[in-house]
Amino acid sequence: MSRGARPSWKNGNLTSRVADGVEYGTLFFAYLAVAAFGTAMLHSVGGFAGALLMAIAVAPVLGVKETVPVVATAMTISHASRAWLFRKAVDWDAFRMLMCFGLPFIVLGVLFYVELSERAVALFLGTFLLVTLPLRRYLAGKSIAVPRRAIAAVAVPYGFISGTSFGAGMILAPFMLGAGIVGETLLATVAVSGVMLNVTKTVAFGLSPLLTTELAALGVALGLCTFPGHAVGRWIVRRTSIRVHTLVLEAFVGIGAAYMLWKGLSG
Repeated sequence: MSRGARPSWKNGNLTSRVADGVEYGTLFFAYLAVAAFGTAMLHSVGGFAGALLMAIAVAPVLGVKETVPVVATAMTISHASRAWLFRKAVDWDAFRMLMCFGLPFIVLGVLFYVELSERAVALFLGTFLLVTLPLRRYLAGKSIAVPRRAIAAVAVPYGFISGTSFGAGMILAPFMLGAGIVGETLLATVAVSGVMLNVTKTVAFGLSPLLTTELAALGVALGLCTFPGHAVGRWIVRRTSIRVHTLVLEAFVGIGAAYMLWKGLSG
């Protein structure tokens, strides 16, 4: 298979676009399952950027441009379990504001993403990953005092960034905290918003040529593989220091940014 071709079904196996024509069957699926499990574990340990971590892990074998729609499908499944768990604590007023003002910009972000070349996507994602490293440190634990109606304004950039990439939750969190949405209510509201956000992305990508039926099925499978990863992550987080968690995650994101930029610059 040529490097420019999309993954496709052949003899019952999804073939990869990686390594100049080398096709993967069982090994390809096994790698993606382990990647979904491992990044879910890291997400539970570090507490942020689950979709971002999965995208970094699967992009080298799945293809840079296909990664965003596939991971959006996977995150729909992953967030749904968390949303169900915390469903009684959701701040539905904040959720409605986020969705009413954010959803149109999620779709706009998807349309923008679909039109980008693979090289442009790699450069965009690599740059965004680099920016998230200092941004996460700066915003960590901050609370920006705002009236609740300001959530509607924040939903606009949140929606567009969510449509084109991952990690927009770190932008949203300080404003939610500043509006008095904290603790379990914050976790619940973000989880339910994540379900709707990723459902919207999946549908929008599904209406484009980018997300095929096979890739959507792969995304669902990846989402299911995150469940045991979250459980193992909770076990690990009780036995290691927060500083170690953070350094491991930041190193992982830094490596992912370097890979994406290399793909974009090398063509």
